[in-house]
Amino acid sequence: MSRRKDKAAQQTEIERLTAAIATPLLARVPGSHHIVVACPKGGTGKTTTAAMLGLNLADVRGEIVSVVDANPHMSTLRRRLVSPAVPPTRPFVELCARALDEDVLPEWSALAPYTDVVARLRILSNQTADPAEVESLTFAEFEAGIALLRRAAQIVISDMGTSSTGPVAVAAMETANTIVFATELAQDSLELAIEMVSALAGQPLSYRPDPDDWSAVSNGRFAPLVQGAIVAIAPGRGDRDPADLTALIDWLRAVCGGGVFIINKDDHLALGDLIVPSALQSETTIAHLGVAAAVAARFPLAPA
Repeated sequence: MSRRKDKAAQQTEIERLTAAIATPLLARVPGSHHIVVACPKGGTGKTTTAAMLGLNLADVRGEIVSVVDANPHMSTLRRRLVSPAVPPTRPFVELCARALDEDVLPEWSALAPYTDVVARLRILSNQTADPAEVESLTFAEFEAGIALLRRAAQIVISDMGTSSTGPVAVAAMETANTIVFATELAQDSLELAIEMVSALAGQPLSYRPDPDDWSAVSNGRFAPLVQGAIVAIAPGRGDRDPADLTALIDWLRAVCGGGVFIINKDDHLALGDLIVPSALQSETTIAHLGVAAAVAARFPLAPA
């Protein structure tokens, strides 16, 4: 009986969060909302968080939602969302260069060669790009590419790399409405996330004797992003008890006004393979829906 009650409670929570994602009326203007998923450490679940956020928003809401490979190094975004049997698309880095030259229209017929569509989510990646071209993407090129997409889609999600002060990262944050910090339940990952959060708030701190140079982003101009930031904490590399890291998690909860969500360990996501939402545990679905609902709560609302 208790198991049936647990399943009923989970279903009720899924329905509540789905309604919370769907309810806010996003203003129907070009470039309504740009969401950046970031963390200065690799392997913390950024791509998984960006992919799940995109899938949940696209599934529940009526707007066009796109997720973009904004990693200056090679990313696994397309591998996590698109079947390997699907023919490759043109790379996003090429689209950025064309956007800077004003050589492409913000229409999906023109963007189709660069776009995969999975469960209504539009995916732009660099899987077929020359790594050297991806690493040399400039501030102006990425800014032009995102501006183009924001004219074609109401919601754009950028899956960032580990660089927090490089040209692509700064261009993404300069145009972001919401930032999601995707870290993991591990001491070093949480400390690095805190360093990035505090730098963007304008008061950089470090747990290390030789800290990173945050001067490119630490003048306080990103403080409003931090005030509404959301934190998604993926499982760590072991079975760490969240209680062991309470002080770090509480710091993030106090500073990031969008909420902190601890994601449970899920064997399906841990495989690093193609994400199939129906294969997730209910607890995992609820956690990622919570992140999406927190993002939706940050939308610029249309007039009633």
